[in-house]
Amino acid sequence: MERSVKKLKLITSVETLKQAIVLHKSNLDRTIIHQRDERLAETSDNEEFRTRTTLEDSDDQELHLEELLSEFEENCAARGGDSIVFYTTSIGGVRKTFEDCRKVRFLLENHKVSFRERDISMNCEFKEELWKLLGKKVTPPRLFIKCRYIGGAEEVVALNENGKLKKLLEGISSAVRSRRCDRCENERFLMCWNCNGRSRVVAEDGMWKRCKECNENGLVKCALCT
Repeated sequence: MERSVKKLKLITSVETLKQAIVLHKSNLDRTIIHQRDERLAETSDNEEFRTRTTLEDSDDQELHLEELLSEFEENCAARGGDSIVFYTTSIGGVRKTFEDCRKVRFLLENHKVSFRERDISMNCEFKEELWKLLGKKVTPPRLFIKCRYIGGAEEVVALNENGKLKKLLEGISSAVRSRRCDRCENERFLMCWNCNGRSRVVAEDGMWKRCKECNENGLVKCALCT
């Protein structure tokens, strides 16, 4: 009889323990589900916040760039558009002018952006184009970014030092290292085939006249890389 009572108590204890385990497991499942839902909600909120912040930052950056561009005179070089046009000279006759051109070119190359380089010493049309843009005779270097006149070497160097140049160059396509031009070796000009670089030809009357195929230096633009 005593053994039966002990056995009954043991069975009761086991059943109670089973019920407690089931109840604990149920509570644990509810806790896990609740925590999972909280994490999902938090993740969703974070994603929404990051997306909203990214969009706001993008809008702020675009607005800041527009404000920065508005500080400069609107003046669009031919075929400039949203690109960079850099008027320079490759002649080192005036040392300061030559060194200033090298400074600006170095900064542009250092920022790894593509730009249109127009050497006024190689083509008089570029010089006349520059003078017409600024309404007076000026010496290079002169830089135009996104149809805005930025200035000469002094202005460009100052903008680079205060971080504004990097901002102005946002959105400009990156420079691509292309293979060397087999025709002009990246000089962008070739000696005129019509006058052999003399810029003059002999007319039918035996008199010299200006060659119509080239510029004043007896050069023509390379058709492969310009």
